[in-house]
Amino acid sequence: MTAAVLWLAVVSAMAATDASPPQARAASPRPAADRQATLQLAQKALAAGNRAEAKRLLASAAERFESVEALLQLSRLQSEDGDAAGALGSLRKARAAAPNSEGVLSAFAQMSLAAGAPVPAILALESLARICPTVAQHHYLLGVALMRAGDMPAAVDALRVAERLEPDRALTLVALGIALNSGQLYADAKPFLARSLALEPENVDIVAALAEAEQGVGELDAASAHAQRALSKSPSHATANLVAGLIAMNQSRYSDARSAFERAVAADPQSPKAHYQLSLACTRLGDTAAAAEHVEKYKQTLREYESRVKALRAATGPMRDAPPKGRDPKPRESGKQ
Repeated sequence: MTAAVLWLAVVSAMAATDASPPQARAASPRPAADRQATLQLAQKALAAGNRAEAKRLLASAAERFESVEALLQLSRLQSEDGDAAGALGSLRKARAAAPNSEGVLSAFAQMSLAAGAPVPAILALESLARICPTVAQHHYLLGVALMRAGDMPAAVDALRVAERLEPDRALTLVALGIALNSGQLYADAKPFLARSLALEPENVDIVAALAEAEQGVGELDAASAHAQRALSKSPSHATANLVAGLIAMNQSRYSDARSAFERAVAADPQSPKAHYQLSLACTRLGDTAAAAEHVEKYKQTLREYESRVKALRAATGPMRDAPPKGRDPKPRESGKQ
């Protein structure tokens, strides 16, 4: 999903979170004062541009005082410096010390997503959704993580909760629309995408997703207009090229369709739908070798999807026993919408 990168910024976690028991801090004011002094020295070092010293001081505070706050600040600096493994390691320590902290769970989930590890993020976000059921952001991020893992039906459920809690957030609306599109629920997706576009009219990902929904319900003129609008701003956009190809196939312009599908595959090589449609265009043009190649790639990407969903279900248990529909379920043939 092309918009996902914009949604996965790692945010600063909640401040003033500490693993030391309150009664221990009250009984031992000196360690608490030393801990706070070390954190203040780290902030001064950071303000002076000495990130290495700031990280050293935060690591010291985390080790000496078991400070969750220090671990959270350290993970943020490590993430900003490109050390995703180090940031996750710090957050794992924080999570072990404060397993029910909203700030820790949120930071861990978002860092896991940014590092391309959706399953740990899902486990943390499911806990967050239970602990804080009225916080829309937790349900939204859970939906994003499930989309990344390939479980679109579960993603739709999480995103519907987020949309009910916060109905006018464009990112939630477009994520829900994309998830519904992936399940070929185009009529359901279209109203969410139209609302999202009204909120962010210049967002290319929303324009392209709306084009896909319109194409899916047979509104080809509107779909073509939105696809071309997206392509005018982003010529290599995977979804916009997919829609342009589907419309060309519907109009028997098979060469144009093939070119559009090739651009879609180049932009998103893991899309089974793009490979499947490209194989159809190649068949119409009599290129049986290329058609066979993309049929095989379609099957391969589908197997990879099924493997990801199996791994997700093994990690998260039997809570989702609905049959997987896939990120790109087997599409209907172009022209037979």
